[in-house]
Amino acid sequence: MPVIFLQYFRSKSRLLPLLFLASSIVGISGCYPYSNREVVFRSEGIALFKIESKDLSDFYKFTKISTLEHPILLDQTKVKDYFGNLRYSKRTAIGYFSDFVFSDHELDLLSRDLPFALKALPKDRLLVLVSKYDDTQSVISYDELTTCILWAADSRLNVLFGRIKRELVDKDQTLEFNRWTRIEEIQLAQSTDGTEIVEAENFDFGLVGGVPQRKWVVFDLKNPTKYKFQPRKQYGPVKLTDENDRP
Repeated sequence: MPVIFLQYFRSKSRLLPLLFLASSIVGISGCYPYSNREVVFRSEGIALFKIESKDLSDFYKFTKISTLEHPILLDQTKVKDYFGNLRYSKRTAIGYFSDFVFSDHELDLLSRDLPFALKALPKDRLLVLVSKYDDTQSVISYDELTTCILWAADSRLNVLFGRIKRELVDKDQTLEFNRWTRIEEIQLAQSTDGTEIVEAENFDFGLVGGVPQRKWVVFDLKNPTKYKFQPRKQYGPVKLTDENDRP
């Protein structure tokens, strides 16, 4: 009897470290936001995921909607019309900086891939977009990360931004899909990280506590003609002339 008990105890002793390791792995893998996300699309610079509405904190409390109007049907042109003119402002040590939320080529990739994900979006899910792009494309520049959550309700397209053009200074992180897509929580509640969407005439901001949440952009799906992509100025090399560039 003592021998049998000793063998049983030893087998349990060997099993305990394995159980601890397994629980640790599960705990680590589930400790970041949207760990239960479902991949819809992935490429070198864009990732699209489906999440449940409960994964966005206080979703129904702040949105006050009854049902989601999915799938969302947008073609490539309309994606550019809605997203192409969005600008953001960023507070820096020397003042405020403003630029487009999505760079030219980044916008091309977005308009190519986003319509398929929106068309396949179930009625009970939200869509998470993670975009990584280096607009400068130099040896000393970094990829910049932009994140947002999309849904449609009451004939309106909602885009809630998280990080906007956040530099990824860890080059190794940008090479691993599971690392650069492990994003911070995107919140409906009022908060600031120094960036916000620049106000424009043809879209609204969602309201939280009666105050505009300037990372929550709302587009009118009933009047798509209100939105038209404005081509951006292209800056090329300056040509030197004897008249004005030479001593």
